[in-house]
Amino acid sequence: MFILIDIFNLAEQIGVYFIIKHDDLDEDTQQRFFFILFGVGGASVFKPLLVHPVLMVLFSISIEIGELVSYLKLLPNTTSLLVVIILFFCFEVIFHLISLIGIWDNDDQNRCRNFAKGCCSLPARILSYGLLFETQILFLFLDSRSSFRDTFYEVLMILGTFFGLSAIDKAAKRCCACFQDKDEEENTLYSAWEVFLSLLSAIESPIILIAAVVYASQALQNKDQLKTYDFVIYIIILIFYGSLLLTLALTLLCTLCLCAGAALKFLKDSLFPG
Repeated sequence: MFILIDIFNLAEQIGVYFIIKHDDLDEDTQQRFFFILFGVGGASVFKPLLVHPVLMVLFSISIEIGELVSYLKLLPNTTSLLVVIILFFCFEVIFHLISLIGIWDNDDQNRCRNFAKGCCSLPARILSYGLLFETQILFLFLDSRSSFRDTFYEVLMILGTFFGLSAIDKAAKRCCACFQDKDEEENTLYSAWEVFLSLLSAIESPIILIAAVVYASQALQNKDQLKTYDFVIYIIILIFYGSLLLTLALTLLCTLCLCAGAALKFLKDSLFPG
């Protein structure tokens, strides 16, 4: 059921985004949408502090309600937008209630340890979320004609937020491995879904980095026409994202070299034993 909730959440966010784009709403409206998006993701970071599954589901429902109210209060109430957000909200709440019925009698005896694990991983979650999305918030204030405000990159931002939350969750859990039981890792369907999301995040992250570096480089070719804010942000992008891209490329190159060396050694041992 949680997989359906994730899918409907992503579909709702993309649906609302394209409605805003199609209706050609003003720049402030588009910025408010992304602030809502980042706010919902930020609230989800605190979910592991709730040690009981029922409380987690109730907290998730509260986030859905907050998201709905934010859409209704901060975005223009066009007919198409109202239909999408109310319809998806109803489905998501129904899915949450169904999952709530399934875990109502769940009596977890390790609540203190789960709370300690949530507190331990919270700083890592907050830091990772901030590092992952702080530059994306800065993109919202760039000139509306910037390539970073095109549909392609903004959709990448939405997908990056969705995939990134799963990757942050898995990374934070590894930071507090001392609280993890060996029998706690079960090959459930949702675990496979989290692995799938992490894989998509690993695929999309280099695309975001490459696109950002290319767009910033192109924009800086006409630096005389740029506003001061835009110019500073593009320089930061080149330094920060360029460094990440270079690190990623070097890591990939080292990995390929190690794999090639291991393959050559295996062939040598197979062809010339002894």
